[in-house]
Amino acid sequence: MTDNKHQPLGAFMDLLSAEIRSRMGNEPAREAAHQRIFGNTALEAPRASGERPQRQPACRHLPACFAELETIGGNLEKLAAALREIEPHLNWNNQSERRKSALLAENYADSFIVGPGGFVSSGQVEIGVSVMAPHTTYPDHRHPPEELYLVLSQGEWRQNAEAWYEPGVGGVVYNPPDIVHAMRADAKPLFAIWCLPLDNTPHS
Repeated sequence: MTDNKHQPLGAFMDLLSAEIRSRMGNEPAREAAHQRIFGNTALEAPRASGERPQRQPACRHLPACFAELETIGGNLEKLAAALREIEPHLNWNNQSERRKSALLAENYADSFIVGPGGFVSSGQVEIGVSVMAPHTTYPDHRHPPEELYLVLSQGEWRQNAEAWYEPGVGGVVYNPPDIVHAMRADAKPLFAIWCLPLDNTPHS
Protein backbone atom coordinates (compact mmCIF):
# COMPACT_ATOMS: atom_id res chain seq x y z
CA MET A 1 0.00 0.00 0.00
CA THR A 2 3.00 2.28 0.15
CA ASP A 3 6.27 2.82 -1.67
CA ASN A 4 8.05 3.24 1.69
CA LYS A 5 8.85 6.85 0.83
CA HIS A 6 8.22 7.90 4.42
CA GLN A 7 10.26 5.72 6.75
CA PRO A 8 9.67 4.32 9.31
CA LEU A 9 6.01 4.99 8.53
CA GLY A 10 6.16 3.00 5.31
CA ALA A 11 7.72 0.04 7.08
CA PHE A 12 5.09 0.23 9.81
CA MET A 13 2.20 0.20 7.33
CA ASP A 14 3.60 -2.66 5.27
CA LEU A 15 4.39 -4.76 8.34
CA LEU A 16 0.97 -4.04 9.84
CA SER A 17 -0.84 -5.17 6.72
CA ALA A 18 1.30 -8.30 6.45
CA GLU A 19 0.86 -9.20 10.11
CA ILE A 20 -2.92 -8.82 10.07
CA ARG A 21 -3.29 -10.84 6.88
CA SER A 22 -0.98 -13.63 8.09
CA ARG A 23 -2.74 -13.98 11.45
CA MET A 24 -6.42 -13.45 10.72
CA GLY A 25 -7.24 -16.84 9.23
CA ASN A 26 -9.49 -17.42 6.25
CA GLU A 27 -12.69 -15.74 7.34
CA PRO A 28 -14.16 -13.87 4.33
CA ALA A 29 -15.33 -10.92 6.44
CA ARG A 30 -11.87 -10.31 7.84
CA GLU A 31 -10.29 -10.57 4.40
CA ALA A 32 -12.82 -8.11 2.99
CA ALA A 33 -12.14 -5.70 5.85
CA HIS A 34 -8.41 -6.00 5.21
CA GLN A 35 -8.94 -5.08 1.57
CA ARG A 36 -11.13 -2.11 2.45
CA ILE A 37 -8.54 -0.82 4.91
CA PHE A 38 -5.28 -1.53 3.11
CA GLY A 39 -6.22 -2.19 -0.50
CA ASN A 40 -6.45 1.29 -1.95
CA THR A 41 -4.90 3.57 0.63
CA ALA A 42 -2.25 6.07 -0.46
CA LEU A 43 -0.23 7.69 2.30
CA GLU A 44 0.27 11.40 2.48
CA ALA A 45 3.35 12.94 4.05
CA PRO A 46 3.38 13.03 7.86
CA ARG A 47 2.15 16.26 9.37
CA ALA A 48 4.84 18.81 10.14
CA SER A 49 4.24 20.56 13.43
CA GLY A 50 6.36 22.65 15.71
CA GLU A 51 4.20 21.72 18.67
CA ARG A 52 5.24 19.15 21.21
CA PRO A 53 3.08 16.02 20.82
CA GLN A 54 0.37 15.68 23.44
CA ARG A 55 0.63 12.95 26.05
CA GLN A 56 -1.92 11.45 28.45
CA PRO A 57 -1.39 9.80 31.84
CA ALA A 58 -1.88 6.30 30.39
CA CYS A 59 1.20 6.83 28.20
CA ARG A 60 3.25 5.99 31.30
CA HIS A 61 2.63 2.36 30.35
CA LEU A 62 4.14 2.59 26.86
CA PRO A 63 7.71 1.67 27.88
CA ALA A 64 6.48 -1.54 29.50
CA CYS A 65 4.36 -2.36 26.43
CA PHE A 66 7.29 -1.93 24.06
CA ALA A 67 9.62 -3.85 26.36
CA GLU A 68 7.27 -6.84 26.23
CA LEU A 69 7.57 -6.89 22.43
CA GLU A 70 11.34 -6.50 22.13
CA THR A 71 12.09 -10.23 22.23
CA ILE A 72 9.03 -11.64 20.50
CA GLY A 73 10.88 -12.10 17.22
CA GLY A 74 9.78 -12.06 13.60
CA ASN A 75 7.82 -9.38 11.80
CA LEU A 76 5.77 -8.58 14.89
CA GLU A 77 8.92 -7.42 16.69
CA LYS A 78 9.87 -5.38 13.61
CA LEU A 79 6.38 -3.85 13.58
CA ALA A 80 6.73 -2.89 17.25
CA ALA A 81 10.13 -1.32 16.54
CA ALA A 82 8.68 0.75 13.69
CA LEU A 83 5.80 1.86 15.91
CA ARG A 84 8.25 2.82 18.63
CA GLU A 85 10.04 5.11 16.14
CA ILE A 86 6.76 6.76 15.15
CA GLU A 87 5.37 7.12 18.67
CA PRO A 88 7.32 10.25 19.73
CA HIS A 89 5.56 12.14 16.91
CA LEU A 90 2.04 11.08 17.88
CA ASN A 91 -0.58 13.09 19.71
CA TRP A 92 -2.38 11.02 22.33
CA ASN A 93 -5.90 11.84 23.44
CA ASN A 94 -8.80 10.62 25.54
CA GLN A 95 -11.52 12.94 24.33
CA SER A 96 -14.59 10.79 23.65
CA GLU A 97 -17.61 11.04 25.92
CA ARG A 98 -17.08 7.67 27.59
CA ARG A 99 -13.48 8.58 28.39
CA LYS A 100 -14.55 11.55 30.50
CA SER A 101 -14.83 9.27 33.50
CA ALA A 102 -12.01 9.83 35.96
CA LEU A 103 -10.97 6.18 35.59
CA LEU A 104 -10.52 6.27 31.81
CA ALA A 105 -9.05 9.77 31.77
CA GLU A 106 -6.25 8.44 33.95
CA ASN A 107 -5.91 4.96 32.49
CA TYR A 108 -6.71 5.01 28.75
CA ALA A 109 -5.29 6.86 25.74
CA ASP A 110 -5.23 6.43 21.98
CA SER A 111 -3.64 8.12 18.99
CA PHE A 112 -4.46 8.39 15.30
CA ILE A 113 -1.52 7.33 13.15
CA VAL A 114 -3.54 7.59 9.92
CA GLY A 115 -6.85 9.41 9.58
CA PRO A 116 -8.40 12.87 9.84
CA GLY A 117 -6.14 14.92 12.07
CA GLY A 118 -3.69 12.05 12.46
CA PHE A 119 0.07 11.90 12.04
CA VAL A 120 -0.75 11.10 8.42
CA SER A 121 -3.97 12.55 7.02
CA SER A 122 -6.42 10.22 5.28
CA GLY A 123 -10.08 10.39 4.38
CA GLN A 124 -10.19 6.66 3.61
CA VAL A 125 -9.10 4.87 6.79
CA GLU A 126 -8.36 5.31 10.46
CA ILE A 127 -5.39 3.44 11.89
CA GLY A 128 -4.41 4.08 15.45
CA VAL A 129 -3.00 2.67 18.65
CA SER A 130 -4.46 2.31 22.14
CA VAL A 131 -2.85 1.81 25.54
CA MET A 132 -4.78 0.99 28.71
CA ALA A 133 -3.60 0.55 32.28
CA PRO A 134 -3.80 -2.77 34.11
CA HIS A 135 -7.16 -3.69 35.69
CA THR A 136 -9.08 -1.26 33.45
CA THR A 137 -12.09 -1.94 31.21
CA TYR A 138 -12.97 0.01 28.09
CA PRO A 139 -16.77 -0.28 28.20
CA ASP A 140 -19.29 -1.55 25.68
CA HIS A 141 -19.52 0.65 22.60
CA ARG A 142 -20.40 0.36 18.92
CA HIS A 143 -19.78 2.19 15.64
CA PRO A 144 -20.90 1.73 12.02
CA PRO A 145 -17.47 0.96 10.53
CA GLU A 146 -16.15 -2.55 10.87
CA GLU A 147 -12.86 -2.82 12.70
CA LEU A 148 -9.71 -4.93 12.85
CA TYR A 149 -7.46 -5.01 15.92
CA LEU A 150 -3.93 -6.37 15.96
CA VAL A 151 -3.34 -7.23 19.62
CA LEU A 152 0.12 -6.44 21.00
CA SER A 153 -0.31 -7.50 24.63
CA GLN A 154 -2.27 -9.62 27.03
CA GLY A 155 -5.88 -8.51 27.36
CA GLU A 156 -9.44 -9.65 26.76
CA TRP A 157 -12.12 -8.73 24.22
CA ARG A 158 -15.88 -9.29 24.18
CA GLN A 159 -18.66 -8.95 21.60
CA ASN A 160 -22.33 -8.52 22.51
CA ALA A 161 -23.13 -10.63 25.58
CA GLU A 162 -20.64 -13.35 24.71
CA ALA A 163 -17.87 -14.48 27.06
CA TRP A 164 -14.62 -12.56 27.38
CA TYR A 165 -11.72 -14.13 25.48
CA GLU A 166 -8.01 -13.45 25.09
CA PRO A 167 -6.70 -13.26 21.49
CA GLY A 168 -3.07 -13.31 22.69
CA VAL A 169 -0.12 -11.30 21.42
CA GLY A 170 -0.41 -11.17 17.64
CA GLY A 171 -4.08 -12.09 17.68
CA VAL A 172 -6.52 -10.38 15.33
CA VAL A 173 -9.95 -9.24 16.50
CA TYR A 174 -12.62 -8.51 13.89
CA ASN A 175 -15.59 -6.38 14.95
CA PRO A 176 -18.39 -6.39 12.33
CA PRO A 177 -20.27 -3.12 11.72
CA ASP A 178 -22.36 -1.92 14.68
CA ILE A 179 -21.52 -4.84 16.95
CA VAL A 180 -21.30 -4.04 20.66
CA HIS A 181 -17.77 -4.69 21.87
CA ALA A 182 -15.45 -3.99 24.79
CA MET A 183 -11.92 -4.76 25.97
CA ARG A 184 -10.19 -5.03 29.32
CA ALA A 185 -6.70 -5.32 30.76
CA ASP A 186 -5.75 -7.69 33.54
CA ALA A 187 -2.39 -7.55 35.38
CA LYS A 188 -0.49 -5.95 32.48
CA PRO A 189 -1.26 -2.94 30.26
CA LEU A 190 -3.34 -3.56 27.16
CA PHE A 191 -1.73 -2.44 23.89
CA ALA A 192 -3.31 -2.75 20.44
CA ILE A 193 -3.46 -1.28 16.94
CA TRP A 194 -6.91 -0.69 15.41
CA CYS A 195 -7.91 -0.15 11.79
CA LEU A 196 -11.25 1.00 10.32
CA PRO A 197 -12.39 1.86 6.80
CA LEU A 198 -13.89 5.32 7.06
CA ASP A 199 -17.46 6.30 6.68
CA ASN A 200 -18.92 9.36 8.39
CA THR A 201 -18.45 8.06 11.93
CA PRO A 202 -15.11 8.46 13.74
CA HIS A 203 -13.53 5.76 15.89
CA SER A 204 -14.64 5.93 19.51
